[in-house]
Amino acid sequence: MNIKETINSPEGRTLEFKRQVPDKLDNIVKTVVAFSNGSGGEIIIGVDDDRKLIGIDQDPYDLEERLASSIHDRIAPVPGVFFQTVSIDQIVLFRIKVLRGPNKPYYLKSKGPEKGTYIRVGSTNRLADEWVLTDLRRQGQNSFLDEEVETGFGCEIFSMQLLSRHTQWRGLQAQADLEYLVKEKLAVRYNGSCHPTVGGLLLFSDLLPEPYAYAGFAVARYGGESRSSLIHTQAITCGLLDMPGMVIAAVETYLGSKIEISNLRRGEELDIPLLALRESIVNAVCHRDYAMQGAQCKVEVFADRVEVISPGTLPTGIGLADLGLGASEIRNRQIVKIFRKAGYIEQLGTGIIRMRESCHDAGLAEPKFEEVGSYFKVTFFKRQNTLPPELKAVYDFLRSNGEQASSQIASGLDIHQNTALKRLNKLMDANLVVKKGKGADVRYAVRV
Repeated sequence: MNIKETINSPEGRTLEFKRQVPDKLDNIVKTVVAFSNGSGGEIIIGVDDDRKLIGIDQDPYDLEERLASSIHDRIAPVPGVFFQTVSIDQIVLFRIKVLRGPNKPYYLKSKGPEKGTYIRVGSTNRLADEWVLTDLRRQGQNSFLDEEVETGFGCEIFSMQLLSRHTQWRGLQAQADLEYLVKEKLAVRYNGSCHPTVGGLLLFSDLLPEPYAYAGFAVARYGGESRSSLIHTQAITCGLLDMPGMVIAAVETYLGSKIEISNLRRGEELDIPLLALRESIVNAVCHRDYAMQGAQCKVEVFADRVEVISPGTLPTGIGLADLGLGASEIRNRQIVKIFRKAGYIEQLGTGIIRMRESCHDAGLAEPKFEEVGSYFKVTFFKRQNTLPPELKAVYDFLRSNGEQASSQIASGLDIHQNTALKRLNKLMDANLVVKKGKGADVRYAVRV
């Protein structure tokens, strides 16, 4: 990305703009710490809030010396930073490029790691929580949470039935027993005891034990386009190896179908291609941040879209611009290894491509990928129906407001109730609206 493209980009996890360098460098130093603890980033000085180029009013050599001295003196370990002067239409900007740090955590020397470690959340710097600090230390040691031994549980937590299914899927002749798990480094024996790794426990438990229940999925269905119209929700807390199939089965019951009649045959397709959903759910299971205790993956089915949300931003080293280019970064080494062996993952870095291609082939809009705070979200958009304006008004009213009585629809659209009923009957004939209840309790809702 060149400097002009960068300036037109929004501030975020790897980018910050400043009008000038202030007298006190506290905020700039904190941003350097946060970028070093993440994927790196850059600070561009001489750009105001509306992206107008105003340039710097200081000598760039003096500015570089001042910043380099402060960063070196105030941050430990010493981060990788370099400086650049850029001229655009004779306006001079100053660029601070911060490299992704290999020796995490980076922190302010004056406050120490516990009080001086910052991370980037969206476009802001935040003090790292205890679990984030632990995870940064893990990254600095090139270790993975799912490879750590979980001494709070014994190897009886493993489901040999689930393990047997796994070996059958792979066509292995290996015996589905504890020795296989030890060989795969999913369990560890020492001092006469046996304990699972975190990854082994998550993968091969029939049900996730209480301390790890957060590693499951929540699946929710809404009657409209907002979260105010919740119809049903369920929690799925089986072991991770069974998780994608269980989640897909739950979501499938919530998805409407597109009905076509062609060559005297009636065919039905789900609103969102199952392949795209499957890839997004597998990605969520494999790449979510399991260090974020208490945060669940979610699939939320709305009238106009489906959202798949997973805890944790993209793994360090991967940005939104890298998605679909084949780039891959592993956060959970054991989980990804077993998912690949089980056939869930064909080739690392290709899931996003398959999501886009399957939506394109189905005639749908391209899915949207974004980081929202500390979460990663994929949004799949359902096909928009082409309706006459009078029917579309009723349909859109129900999508926005959830279940409604015909009198409420009539009042909301300022039409007669009999008119509302006629239009509702047409929408039901088109299989777009469903009728619920009897007598005075009848309500109408968008079919989702």
